[in-house]
Amino acid sequence: MAREDYYAVLGVAREASPAEIKSAYRRLALDSHPDRYPDDVRAEARFRGISEAYAALGDPDRRARYDRSQRLPEALDLATPPTLKTAKELFGNVFGDVFGSRRKQRRRGRDIRYTLTVTFAQAVLGSQHRIEFEANGACSACGGGGTTPGGKPAVECRLCDGKGELKSGGMFSSRTRCGRCEGTGMVQIDGCLACRGRGLRREERAFEVRVAAGTLAGAEKILRSQGEPGRFGGEAGNLRIKINVRDDPWLERDGDDLHVTVPISISQAAQGASVAVPTVDGWVDMAVPAGAASGTRLRLVGKGVPRTQAGRGDQIVRIDVETPQVVGGQSESPAAARRARELLDALEELCGDGALMPRRQKMIDASREEN
Repeated sequence: MAREDYYAVLGVAREASPAEIKSAYRRLALDSHPDRYPDDVRAEARFRGISEAYAALGDPDRRARYDRSQRLPEALDLATPPTLKTAKELFGNVFGDVFGSRRKQRRRGRDIRYTLTVTFAQAVLGSQHRIEFEANGACSACGGGGTTPGGKPAVECRLCDGKGELKSGGMFSSRTRCGRCEGTGMVQIDGCLACRGRGLRREERAFEVRVAAGTLAGAEKILRSQGEPGRFGGEAGNLRIKINVRDDPWLERDGDDLHVTVPISISQAAQGASVAVPTVDGWVDMAVPAGAASGTRLRLVGKGVPRTQAGRGDQIVRIDVETPQVVGGQSESPAAARRARELLDALEELCGDGALMPRRQKMIDASREEN
C-alpha cells in the first residue's frame, strides 16, 4: 500500500516551516475534533490521522526520516492477484479523481443520526412526533456560504489546484486528501468569523416525523437532504431516524398478530366470565366460555397490526387459569387464605364423585384398576 502523505493531511507544502506546520495542525485539530461531531463515526479517524501527521512532521528529526522514506521507491506486489478494489485504487492513483466523485463526496454534508423512542401502541397504530435536537445547520451569519457578507468569494485551493487531493511518489503513488481545503478543492478568502468559514453552526433543529403504522423496532426513517448542509454547493446530508420501540407490559407482536396472556380464576374458568383484556386501542371486555382451561386461545378479530393493503391482524388471547396461593409463604391476608382453603376443600369433596370432573375421575379409575 502507498504511504500516507502527511504534508497533504495537514494541508501544507513540503517546504513549509515548522511554524506553518504547527499552525495548520492547530487549525485542523480544532475543526476536526470528534467532540464537535459526535454523530460522525469517521471524525475520530480523521483526528487520529491529523495527530499522526503532526507527530511525524512536528519533530525535526522525525520529519527528516519521513522525508527520506518518501523518496524511496515502493514495491508493487505482483504476487497478489488483483481485485476490483485494488484496481480502482491503482486507477485513482495513476489518473486521479477523473470525475470529481471524491471531491463531491467531501463537499456533501454529513448525515445526522437520531434515535426516536415510541411506545408499543404508537409503533403499531402509527403516530406523529416532533423531534428537536442540536446539530449543524446553515450558518445564519453568512447564509451557509462560509464567506463574510461583502467579502471575497472562495477560490480554488492553490495547494491541490482545486482537485481536493495531493499526489506523492511516482506512477504507483498515493493520493491523499488535501488538508488545506479538507478535500473540497476550495478555500475561503474572507471566511465568516461566526462559523470559521465552514458555513455551518450548531443550532436547535426541529422536524415533524410520521411513524407509519406497523413500524418494527430498529427501522430507519430517512429524511432526504435534512442532514448537515453541504459545502461550496455540495449536496446536503440526510437525517437518519432510528425507531426504538418500548416493550409493552402485556402485549407481544408476531407479524400482523398481537399476543397477550390473561390470568383468570378457577371460578371464572368453570362458570365463564367477562374479563378485561388490554389491546393497543385500550382495554376491552372479552367473554371467556364456561369450562375454559389453561392454554385456551381466543381471538379478538381486527385488534392486531394494520396491514399494508387493508384491514388489521388479530389479537390472540391465551387463557391462564391462576391457582390461588393458599399454602406456604407469608400471605398478606391470612384470613382470606384460610377461607379459600375451606372453600377449596368443599369443592374437592364435591368433585370426588367424578360428576363434575369426569376426565380426572377416568384417570383415577384407570390407575386403581392397574394397581
